[in-house]
Amino acid sequence: MRHSVRPDDHGRYRCAACRGTWLSKDAADRSSFACPGERVAHALTREHRVFPASGDRSCGSWGCDEPDPRHRHGPDPFCDVTNCFLCCHACDCAACTGALSAPYTVALNDSPDHELAQTPRRRNASMTTELKDLAKNLSTGAHVTATGVDTRGRKVTRTGHLLADPIVVHARRNGFPTRALRLCIGAPGTDPTDRSTWTTLFTDSGTAEHTPEPEPTTWSNTELRYVPGVRASNHTTRIRYGGKGGARSTGPTQDTPVNVYYTDDGIYALWDPETDTTHGLARLTTKIWWAPAPRPHTDSPNAPTPA
Repeated sequence: MRHSVRPDDHGRYRCAACRGTWLSKDAADRSSFACPGERVAHALTREHRVFPASGDRSCGSWGCDEPDPRHRHGPDPFCDVTNCFLCCHACDCAACTGALSAPYTVALNDSPDHELAQTPRRRNASMTTELKDLAKNLSTGAHVTATGVDTRGRKVTRTGHLLADPIVVHARRNGFPTRALRLCIGAPGTDPTDRSTWTTLFTDSGTAEHTPEPEPTTWSNTELRYVPGVRASNHTTRIRYGGKGGARSTGPTQDTPVNVYYTDDGIYALWDPETDTTHGLARLTTKIWWAPAPRPHTDSPNAPTPA
């Protein structure tokens, strides 16, 4: 039987019946391998998973700890037929001779429907285990630095206290649902349900590690957005303000306790509620000198109004 060759998405020529792959149509016409008229495995290392309906396919015989009693296994992860023409054949296509890599032709999967249906569930179970391992050393109150994504899917790094124990959640990634680990990181006293504290970690990306809590005498020269607790909805973040920062600034020029108070149009006031004095205005991208301060003061009726 001659090969029914068609161009594929990779610019190669593939038989529509057996999936043999060649670099050109002429090379396919010269092939000495007769098309069997059905899918076969191609490439130097071939894998044909066979799951017959008969035989002992229970978890007990495989030593599997899957709790679902309906879960079953095939007799072997690879083809168990020595002379299987689907795997063991003398094909001279470019994939079988090693002239090109065609990974989509390596394996044949004839898993029954229930085996395929269990694959996502088993994958999710494995991911949940990995995420729990990642979270096992993290608990409420710990001071950490975590890199993940925020609620909009944008990469974010947060440093602060864990406001609640980490939890495994369902999250969307590239438009698809998957398992992830949610950390709520912010200043002490912040409500962990506040979405601005959420940091989502996936199994293959995202990190979380314990970091020392800043000492009250430690000054930082960072953008305002990196001060824990700073956001438009929070008027209780209190710091020691040391003046404007930046690359040319060598150190703080003052030491003033202030609340970071959002006014309007992206502007934050560095405001002292005790004296009702605004010591500076800044945007989230403005660099300032700051250090930790005592517990934040509550909102005051004398809060600064938009300029």
